[in-house]
Amino acid sequence: AALRPTDVVLEVGPGTGNMTVKLLEKAKKVVACELDPRLVAELHKRVQGTPLASKLQVMVGDVLKSDLPFFDACVANLPYQISSPFVFKLLLHRPFFRSSAVQQLLEKNYRIHCSMNNTTVPEDFSIAEKIQQILTSTGFSDKRARSMDIDDFIRLLHGFNAEGIHFS
Repeated sequence: AALRPTDVVLEVGPGTGNMTVKLLEKAKKVVACELDPRLVAELHKRVQGTPLASKLQVMVGDVLKSDLPFFDACVANLPYQISSPFVFKLLLHRPFFRSSAVQQLLEKNYRIHCSMNNTTVPEDFSIAEKIQQILTSTGFSDKRARSMDIDDFIRLLHGFNAEGIHFS
């Protein structure tokens, strides 16, 4: 995501903070949500005593059960099992955020799905192009999530499933 110095970033699954440090260098603030208290301790140690420490806020717990704070951009490193619930949680979040790095997650999940089903993914595969193709074929290329109803979401989900992109 192209971050601005005024951005508040929600990072889900920061682990020990490799990405967090990079985000803190570019953003106004990072709100990191981590489930594992041991990783939270490592994350705090990583920035302790540095100017970056004041820009970090850590939420300990399950992101799916947490109230999300205000944020401009979201970066998430999620297990496949919670990718769908998290994407839908993001789509329902208000005020609506500016950007999210979920495309990498979708591409990774698509490749895993294909490998489990002995399907070859072309070298030049682009998840962005695949998503755009699905949005166009289902008639949602000009629609935004906040204006969609449940029937629209189900139709869109079926469009993704028909193209081999599955959410659990």
